[in-house]
Amino acid sequence: MGPRLNAAVLGFLGLLFLSLSSGHARSEAAIELERVADQDEQWWLPEFVNEASGIAVMTDQSILLHDDEFAVIYHVSLIDHSIEPFGWLGSTDFERDFEGIALNGETLYLVTSDALIYQVSVDLKARSQTFDFTVYDTGLESICELEGLHFLSGKLLLPCKVPIEESYKNKLVVFEFDVITHKIQKHLVISGERFGTLGAPQPTAIDVTSHHYYIISKNQLLKIDRGLSSIDIFSLPKSRHFQPEGIGLLDDGSIVIADDFRKGIGRLTHYPGIESLERFP
Repeated sequence: MGPRLNAAVLGFLGLLFLSLSSGHARSEAAIELERVADQDEQWWLPEFVNEASGIAVMTDQSILLHDDEFAVIYHVSLIDHSIEPFGWLGSTDFERDFEGIALNGETLYLVTSDALIYQVSVDLKARSQTFDFTVYDTGLESICELEGLHFLSGKLLLPCKVPIEESYKNKLVVFEFDVITHKIQKHLVISGERFGTLGAPQPTAIDVTSHHYYIISKNQLLKIDRGLSSIDIFSLPKSRHFQPEGIGLLDDGSIVIADDFRKGIGRLTHYPGIESLERFP
């Protein structure tokens, strides 16, 4: 892992040097994303964030994006489509299987697949920050493999991608972690039968509005009424989404999806709204 990270960092610095020396840098340590050919509203992610795995939405038409394997977080502007390092936990060499990111004001959270939550205080306007962190063990490691994270009303929502405990198999399960008491409890449990031919979802990302949960599972986007009265399923075409693992909902109703493309380069897609997607058969 170490050599790969070093190569990624060197690659980023090389791109930065070229950008600065040519006078085209938009801001300090920022480079511009390249649009995917023949794909509206879709951009390649640079190689140093190849395994994009989570999105946290900021208030200025930008997002925070993190890599699957390293504790380096990136700031992406959805206006000029530039990307720059936002900060990192401890050092750029810090490695864990990070599977989700969430933001509440100036507090940032990351979750690992084995159920550890990392909490840090951030300066939203700064870049290339080194963060001190606190770690909480949710105790869910023996219950399920986690993927995805969202902050909602003092709780961190933790989707269970792969249930380990028998009672949760063939169900969509989301746990919640109270950021004050640090207690865990079930937030959402839905039988797999309610998803029809799709079967029990394997969530990789979650976001929430005042009325709905939005959950990515493989190449589907689930829109679930928070009262559980309705479930709508939309397709994420494989030609555009090789491995969707991050979702962010913006105030204007648009949707941002990050793809971890392990055999190539990751992608970032910005849909104007859910109506841009076709319903799942």
